[in-house]
Amino acid sequence: MIYDIEPMAGSGYVRSEAAVVLYLQKSKASLRTYATILHARANTDGFKDQGVTYPSGQVQQQLLQEIYTEAGIDPAQVVYVEAHGTGTKAGDPQELNSIAQVFCPGRPPGQPLLIGSVKSNMGHSESASGLCSVAKMIIAMQEGVLPQNLHFKEPNPDIPALRDGRFKVVSENMAWEGGIVGVNSFGFGGANVHVILQSFPKKKEKKVENRVPMLVTFSGRTKDGVQETLKGLSEKVEDLELFGLFHAIAKDDIPGNQFRG
Repeated sequence: MIYDIEPMAGSGYVRSEAAVVLYLQKSKASLRTYATILHARANTDGFKDQGVTYPSGQVQQQLLQEIYTEAGIDPAQVVYVEAHGTGTKAGDPQELNSIAQVFCPGRPPGQPLLIGSVKSNMGHSESASGLCSVAKMIIAMQEGVLPQNLHFKEPNPDIPALRDGRFKVVSENMAWEGGIVGVNSFGFGGANVHVILQSFPKKKEKKVENRVPMLVTFSGRTKDGVQETLKGLSEKVEDLELFGLFHAIAKDDIPGNQFRG
């Protein structure tokens, strides 16, 4: 079912579903690094007269100040903030005005804070939404592109930073040059969470043209899975890092992988 609403106009949101898994490793053990977690912190705003669903901008601001102080990072160094961005009249001003108070002071002139929300692209996956935001940023870092934030037309008059140039909504695909990202999330009942990500500084190895054929072995739990994986590899024959990863995986026996190619 499709609803004719505009999330960034503060007219509400569409529910969606998601299943997200994050794989965490120590950097010295990882074969491929997408991003580094510099810090993560949560708090809760507890009882509110407005009700259990109403967010507290004051407590969110407290969380942001605490996490960046603990991490020893100047918030003005953050290039982009992936906001919770529910697209509601109550939630957006509470969140974004708090973000403006913490991230905008001290920023160089002409360098607004880039912001966006994956909910404009896929809807609100509720309890999984924070992980969807992290997944979005990892993909953006991998591909080198910040994806377009949809449905943003007129800035909310209750969010001054959208009008005076302190914020810039990523309304078109933008080249991602790397840096520090803040991922913000809050939830039903007063939970607030913020994660600081650092994009991986190492540039992807330059593709090599006209290489000799390479043997790649792969195993999986299903025949279709093996075939689809090998098909995908055949379309990325110049990605040396990807092939290196598959060679490393093939060094160990994987129980349950009965199909090989």
